Amino acid sequence: MITDQDLLITQFITLWAVLDPIGHLTLFLGATQSLDARQRRSAALLSVAMAFAILVVFGFGGQYLLHGMGVSLLSFQIAGGIILLLFAIQMVLGDKSHAEAIAPPAKPPADGERQGPAADTASVVDIAVYPLAMPIIAGPGAILTMIVLMDNNRASLTHQFETIAVLAVTMLVLLVTFALGGPISRLIGTGGANLLRRIMGLILSAVAVNLILNAVAQWLKLPEI
Repeated sequence: MITDQDLLITQFITLWAVLDPIGHLTLFLGATQSLDARQRRSAALLSVAMAFAILVVFGFGGQYLLHGMGVSLLSFQIAGGIILLLFAIQMVLGDKSHAEAIAPPAKPPADGERQGPAADTASVVDIAVYPLAMPIIAGPGAILTMIVLMDNNRASLTHQFETIAVLAVTMLVLLVTFALGGPISRLIGTGGANLLRRIMGLILSAVAVNLILNAVAQWLKLPEI
């Protein structure tokens, strides 16, 4: 029997795999390469805060939106599971086409080092909104994951706020990763980052398959896996 603690751990692992702090660190450094150290920290805080708000809104209202469009949660779970599985396969295989389209790769900047002319506050906000908050952090995979985890039709309000708390912890880890981006990137190197991304992809693929199988089991009136 799955306990509340097991559920929270599963949710944390799922959100960790989807948000992929180490994998997104490369995109963050690429998107903020024109900013100095102080501005990068500001961009990190703003982007994580905005992405958190976006995911909370979709988590609470996503299923009602689906209901308004006449789409069942089971259909969304199966479709979302397939998308997550494809996303996870790209992570495992090391597909960089999406990442390079969003933000070019960049060398990890040294602390205090200025990468070109300092951008003004408006530029920091612009970068924090796009591409950092969306689509890098609050991308399609993260949005559909929050909709499924919140499960408005079955989960109690207490469980939904527990999911929000798990999301907040995961976002805090992401914020710390971005804030310490330079040292972390230099410490683990490109090879270490690629290895961690593949491990997260493998975990996410298992979560996606389980999501699909549970949706099919509910449709066939079978016990959940």
